[in-house]
Amino acid sequence: MKTFLPLQILKNFLFCSLFVFIVSCSSVTPTVKRTTAARPTESVVWTPDFRSDSLKNSYRVVLKTPDNSITGICILKKNGDEWRGTLMNEMGAKAFDFIVTDEKCELLNVISMMDKWYIKKTVAADLYYLFNVDNPKASFQKKLERFEQDGNLVVNYKKKQILVEPDGSVLLMNNRHNLQYELRRMVEIDPDKVIL
Repeated sequence: MKTFLPLQILKNFLFCSLFVFIVSCSSVTPTVKRTTAARPTESVVWTPDFRSDSLKNSYRVVLKTPDNSITGICILKKNGDEWRGTLMNEMGAKAFDFIVTDEKCELLNVISMMDKWYIKKTVAADLYYLFNVDNPKASFQKKLERFEQDGNLVVNYKKKQILVEPDGSVLLMNNRHNLQYELRRMVEIDPDKVIL
């Protein structure tokens, strides 16, 4: 099937913005600094309400830099001991697939605009941290700092911070590469419960 040139240009433009997003040099958002009001906690990021081990999980995703913002959808499902997911824009154009295990995250079927080793390495490391933050088998688990402050759960690891806000959104800030990922759970509608 032949792709029309305008559609290909649109797809490349949307994902070209992601490239600019990754190499941006200024800070995206201030990191939450621990204050005296912070309390250590054992709370988890991935509660059963936010991520199901047995069902498909869908999230609205916003990727941000100081100058750009890209929106999309992430679909995630557990398959045995690994999480399999896809990131796409709202039009259904796929950016990449990914597999997260206890040891690593691997990106698959990456679009050409993102198919650069440094982009894939950064995104894979961020997704590994994001989806394994509560996994006791993850390599970084003993180096995490968890605390609650101002109604937020904060988890720090090196130059990365996960912030769970009271509204249920999850933010991952990569301060080394100045990236911010925001995930909001999409409500799944059960077609059997819809009344027409």
